[in-house]
Amino acid sequence: MAIIIASTMSDTGKSTVTTGIVKTLGLTPMKIQNMSLNSFPTMDGGEIAFIQAYQAFAKGVEPERYMNPILLKPSGKGIEVIYFGTPIGIFSTTEYYSKVDYLWEKIRYYIKEDLVIESAGGIEPNFIEKDVTMVKVIKDFNIPVILVLDIDRGGAFTSALGAYYTIPENLRKNLKGFIINKFRGEEKLLEPAIKWLEEKTGMRFLGYLPYLDEPPIMQEDSMNIYEIGEGELEIGVVSYPFMSNFNEFYPFQKSNAHLRFVRKPSQLAKVDLVILPGSRNTYESLTWLIENGFVEYIRKKPVLGICGGFQILGKKLVDPYGYETGERREYDGLGVFDFVTTFDKDKVIARSWSDIELNGYEIRRGRIFYYSDKPLLTITRRGFNEVNVKDGALKGDKMGFSIHGSLFSKGGKKLLEEQYGIKIYASSMEEEIREQADKFSAIFKKHIYVDLLSQINIEQNLLG
Repeated sequence: MAIIIASTMSDTGKSTVTTGIVKTLGLTPMKIQNMSLNSFPTMDGGEIAFIQAYQAFAKGVEPERYMNPILLKPSGKGIEVIYFGTPIGIFSTTEYYSKVDYLWEKIRYYIKEDLVIESAGGIEPNFIEKDVTMVKVIKDFNIPVILVLDIDRGGAFTSALGAYYTIPENLRKNLKGFIINKFRGEEKLLEPAIKWLEEKTGMRFLGYLPYLDEPPIMQEDSMNIYEIGEGELEIGVVSYPFMSNFNEFYPFQKSNAHLRFVRKPSQLAKVDLVILPGSRNTYESLTWLIENGFVEYIRKKPVLGICGGFQILGKKLVDPYGYETGERREYDGLGVFDFVTTFDKDKVIARSWSDIELNGYEIRRGRIFYYSDKPLLTITRRGFNEVNVKDGALKGDKMGFSIHGSLFSKGGKKLLEEQYGIKIYASSMEEEIREQADKFSAIFKKHIYVDLLSQINIEQNLLG
């Protein structure tokens, strides 16, 4: 069986529903095109969106490049396009869409019968002909579509009808059902609207997911940034432009700290730790920090910088090819540490291990060249390869390193406790994902008509 999970807008819960299907029915996740600054390496060094890696781990398998053939990363001067895990350049929107038909030719060979294909954020008439996330899949493979409707926002049923009429008439038959997400109230109150939509579209109601106080899975969309943890220590993550990989802070959910994302320097006045997260464009992020008055707080407070945030704390950043900032330039960092970051043509994309058990993953072009400061650690393995790469720095209450996701690791937890008194009780990332997926699968099976969902796929003439 194969199925497409679509919606009428972003942040309706497509990724959540896809995760539920992957875990409950044992299918394989795929999102043909994902625009996200949260990414993750496959073991062979490919870069895919974090949420597809999450869904793979939820199923109990390794993430693979084909699970997210096109990853789009806004960079400030265009869009970086990652194709089957490999960066192929930075393009304008027009340039990218001119290549879509060519890119689709390879992707179509990976469409198979065990996939849950998550579509893009909405169904828009101006992109219908270039839509590789749903329309081209329906045309070539006749796969059924399920719409996810966010009822908490209002207008869920009318937007579903609008989506039905937006799709080309000859493809509407593929819209087979709909799931209501974020529902609170009495189910019987939905019945008139459910009947209305079923009669007008032929889609079948497949159940609802209740509104949950906290997202049931680790979120990837910037619209879903929320507070994490209930401990007594306060952490402020600076949410600057092009912030990336912010879902790596999920371990604080199980800690003696409370973390929130901040956009104003005054919000850092009482925090015990400032975190400068990763960034897809360190120049724009650094400029924003300076212009918005964050530097004084960064100098006074304990600070942890991760990847791009770590680079910002250095003496200078050099972009000789313009891959990071969109043009060739050199610019001063905050000068907390005495190193220079140079952005290379080739990107490091790797699952990474270090000599102090601070392990996780790297996604960066920045190479660190040390002067008077000593490295904090040595990266000893990237993917399947042994390496010897110096990284990280520690000076007083300021610390940084390039390895994302390391706060799940033994070494990352130890450093955080030793330097800042913050205790993390979370397990490894993979274990936390499996635990989340198990809990959500129980909710999914309770509220979704899983047998009807399976029946829809059996009835459809798949992969025709």
